[in-house]
Amino acid sequence: MTALTIIEVGDPATAIHTIGRTVRLLTVILAICLVLFETNPAWSRPVTDEYILGFATSVLRHEFNVIDATLKVHKGVIWINGSGLEGINQDKLKRALGGIEGVKQVVISETEESAAPAVSDDIGAVNLSEGSSGFLPRGLLFAPLHADPRWPHFSAAYRGYRTNDLTAAFAGTFGETFSLYRNRAPLGGQWELVLQAGVFSLFDLSATSLDLVNADYSVGVLTTYRSGNFSGFLRLSHQSSHLGDEFLLTNPGVQRINLSYEVLDVKLAYDLFSWIRVYAGSGYLVHRDPSEVEPLTTQWGIEWTSPIQFFRGAITPIGYADFQSNERSQWAIAQSIMAGLRFENARIGNRQLQLLAQYFAGPSPDGQFYTQHSHWFGVGLHFYF
Repeated sequence: MTALTIIEVGDPATAIHTIGRTVRLLTVILAICLVLFETNPAWSRPVTDEYILGFATSVLRHEFNVIDATLKVHKGVIWINGSGLEGINQDKLKRALGGIEGVKQVVISETEESAAPAVSDDIGAVNLSEGSSGFLPRGLLFAPLHADPRWPHFSAAYRGYRTNDLTAAFAGTFGETFSLYRNRAPLGGQWELVLQAGVFSLFDLSATSLDLVNADYSVGVLTTYRSGNFSGFLRLSHQSSHLGDEFLLTNPGVQRINLSYEVLDVKLAYDLFSWIRVYAGSGYLVHRDPSEVEPLTTQWGIEWTSPIQFFRGAITPIGYADFQSNERSQWAIAQSIMAGLRFENARIGNRQLQLLAQYFAGPSPDGQFYTQHSHWFGVGLHFYF
């Protein structure tokens, strides 16, 4: 209305000039639109097999840590032999590769001899085992022991206790496992050198100042191995326990134990199916303080990943159970059982966000409280990078 009023009361020459400029501007915009719709822009041009091959190779190597497989592409169809895909969620892998522009189908075959699409000579195939060794590789050969209360990762959890003096607590974990070097190993496998470190803290939520009860510090060096469905590690690690200052001030009668030890342990795991994994192992405290702490440790467990996913593969139900029986706690069994949901991102391979409920019963995993029986129910978020 304002523009119309100006034309009516203004100078006729000015109005004609304004209208002319508007018409010219509209003509230019219309011409640009016609050019865009009539031409074939770069992003709408057909995607080549060579582009798909490069993109898919990057996804397999860097996001899913596939270390021994052959990849071929022909007319938008991706073919992978499955001999190097043990432990990989193949449905998630298909969704990730299927999301690449220009991909029409993803075919996963069990053996190298399975029928594969023909490929042109200039594109050929990619052997993912080439270049999979070296320093700072992505991913890990040995998957985390998710229900192990002392496996380093990032987490924030609430615990409701049914025993001892605590009633409600916050457990915060900070840590991760990093592969430093990877190379080929006998029996068609690979080995890697790994660094692992973590901090495990416990805060009393019932205290007015959220007292720090305990903090355990852990650092270790591992050598891991994987061949097919089998994986394992040998680890030398140190753990020391520290009571919180606020906890000591409010509990003057507590006698501090300077619990510190180095443990040499071995764990072996086997993927029975793509959705069930079992593991077991033992260890020995090569040095401990106090010296009367008994040295032998044992651990075993099972992990379940639902083969059925929900919301177009965005959510996967999961369940873990870890059991430990150690000589220092008179062989009483510590049970750590966790279940919940894993949130998937098809384009991010092994990085995970998990919402888990937890039940724990047995000798406490928290530092000097190892002689006490703990019993809690909890819920928390767990991050694995």
